[in-house]
Amino acid sequence: MPPWPHGETGMAVRIRDRAWTETPLGAIGHWPQSLKTVVDLMLASSSMMSLVWGEEAIHLYNDRFTELLREHHVDALGQSAFQTFARSRDVFAADIAAGMAGKSARLQAQRYPVQRNGRLEDAWFDVDYAPVRDEAGRVAGVLWTLRETTAQVLAERTLRESEARHRLLIGSWAQAVWETDPDGVVVTDSPSWRAYTGQTETEWLGYGWLDAIHPDDRAYAERQWREAMTIRGLVDAEFRLRAPDGGWRWTNVRAGPVLDAEGHIEKWAGINIDIDARKRAETALRDSEAKYRALFESMDEAYAVVEVLRDDHGRWADFRFVEVNPAFLQHTGMPWPVGQTATELLGTPNPHWTKLYGQVLDTGRSIRVEESEPTLDRLFDLNIFPLDTGLHHVAVLFTNITERRRIEERVRASEAWLHLLVEGIPQLVWRSAELGQWSWASSQWQAFTGQSLTASIGRGWLDAVCSDDHDAVLRAWDGASLSGRIDVEFRVRRASDGAYVWHHMRAMPVRDDARRIVEWLGTTTDVQQLKELQERQSILVDELQHRTRNLIGVVRSMADKTARSSGDLSDFRLRFRDRLESLARVQGLLSRLHDVDRVMFDDLIRTELSAINGGLDHVTLTGPTGVRLRSSTVQTLAMALHELATNAVKYGALGQATGHLAVTWSLEPMGDDGQPWLHINWRESGVAMPPAGSAPKGTGQGRELIERALPYQLRARTSYQHGPDGVLCAISLPVSASKEVGAYG
Repeated sequence: MPPWPHGETGMAVRIRDRAWTETPLGAIGHWPQSLKTVVDLMLASSSMMSLVWGEEAIHLYNDRFTELLREHHVDALGQSAFQTFARSRDVFAADIAAGMAGKSARLQAQRYPVQRNGRLEDAWFDVDYAPVRDEAGRVAGVLWTLRETTAQVLAERTLRESEARHRLLIGSWAQAVWETDPDGVVVTDSPSWRAYTGQTETEWLGYGWLDAIHPDDRAYAERQWREAMTIRGLVDAEFRLRAPDGGWRWTNVRAGPVLDAEGHIEKWAGINIDIDARKRAETALRDSEAKYRALFESMDEAYAVVEVLRDDHGRWADFRFVEVNPAFLQHTGMPWPVGQTATELLGTPNPHWTKLYGQVLDTGRSIRVEESEPTLDRLFDLNIFPLDTGLHHVAVLFTNITERRRIEERVRASEAWLHLLVEGIPQLVWRSAELGQWSWASSQWQAFTGQSLTASIGRGWLDAVCSDDHDAVLRAWDGASLSGRIDVEFRVRRASDGAYVWHHMRAMPVRDDARRIVEWLGTTTDVQQLKELQERQSILVDELQHRTRNLIGVVRSMADKTARSSGDLSDFRLRFRDRLESLARVQGLLSRLHDVDRVMFDDLIRTELSAINGGLDHVTLTGPTGVRLRSSTVQTLAMALHELATNAVKYGALGQATGHLAVTWSLEPMGDDGQPWLHINWRESGVAMPPAGSAPKGTGQGRELIERALPYQLRARTSYQHGPDGVLCAISLPVSASKEVGAYG
């Protein structure tokens, strides 16, 4: 007897050759007859059939069913269906359970995932399944018969979608539907027109519809309508219609004649399609294109569109320039290249660039590369990306990064040097997070303030800042994120003597690649001397103005006094010239701020009084000679003496016949600070003073200079008072060491 199953079909051969002893079914010779009968029936059927047998759901099937498994690359024969189709078990497990329970069913349009065309696709089947019983009448398996209905299901779905789209399209197209009589006169109401335009029925009928058209478009719309009626043709026009809210919306009107059997016009039918969004989009597109063109023309980056060309063998061989921006010409120095190939421009195409362009088109992915151009000694950062693969167009955007790369290399090379610099500079350096939360302070800060690094972390550094300046400092930090910098002045306590010294804090943010601030790096610089110089400059400017006014007054007083004591004009000229020269000498002394030679105090007081008073009448000078004044002291002290002398001429001892001035001075070789000090006493007597309670004569600027400027600028000790018969003033200040001191007076 021939071996079973009989026949030479593909599945019959496979079943005969299968090693069934390795499966739960056992050797094929021991299969029950009920199983063999069902297998014979299945193999002989032209339908797609599948059988699962036993609790393990061992799978057997015919040749038609193998078509479903071909692209799955699985051999399901003799395997458990639950194992083979584990991914779709939820689709058929319930049906197997129902069949094994003795139930049968017909299922229509069941969806199963099937591997086709290299991917998993949905397929639909009409399925019949029924239980298969063994010799004892027990259900031993489930037999499936399948008929694929995928094409029918998809066709029905496409039809339903098409009908839905058609209904949606008609509903969305026509905002208004209307008709007229054969002469084009509206005689029938159109609720949709009235809803679209806001016109009443009376306003709509006849030719009232023209009133709903924008005044600028009305003549055009009417002309289109008249011409269509004349030639019995179609209307297809665009214009603006009034909307119910009073605005204007663009519409596309389409209309045509409806003819009877004899070709006569029965009526005209038309619709209005709202195209306002399209029109606005077109306007926006034109504006966008204009902006793009402006950007394209003004951008610093070089940009080009090239068409990559193939040779006769289909290989990428050359490229043609389609579009470039002005920056491209600046970066390359090429003549206008549009329309020309690389071969035409350069003689031979650059195979490297052609290869890159072709790679972008082949893969559809952009490339970013850094390429050097030896002939230009430049390095470029290039972005090459596909623009239109159908036209073989790619776009190239590149920038010159030569200088940036050089800077990066210099930065890397100088990191160690920068570290040493931070530690060596006189500024107080620090690092901070947001809102002044310091994370590090340099050794300079610690040395100046006496704070430890730990004490200065966070906002601990504020403990070294004058409390009166805290608000200004915190305001600067609050606005730092918006301004992008810190720039504020405040006072810092100096550990060596506890004095508060003016400092200028500057800081800039350190940002990451996303431009977020990650920390602040700053310095705090001692500007105390600058502050003092600025204040001194202000005082000097005020004094210069005041001194100029006083000098004019002195010259006037000197002229009057010289005139009274002169016998004639010639005598006046000689006397007045001598006194002017004396006045010039004292001005010369005032200008010797930076001279190497020291100014002696006796020279200064004698020259000043002679110049102001025209001599030393009514004056007694007593003190040692050769007391050398510091260069930084001369001008300020001379201004103070000048103020005392000027006021004495105007209002005091040198301006009244009974007045007398006594100036005495002494040198203390070793003061409290170990330096020599000069003590000066100015005493006026015989002066008729203003009545008690009246304001003293003079501007008071000289007194302010003595009491405020001298202590601040010269560390002097001063006193100034109006005595019963004249001014009393005392000035003590440090001077240069004097080696030759003689007597004066």
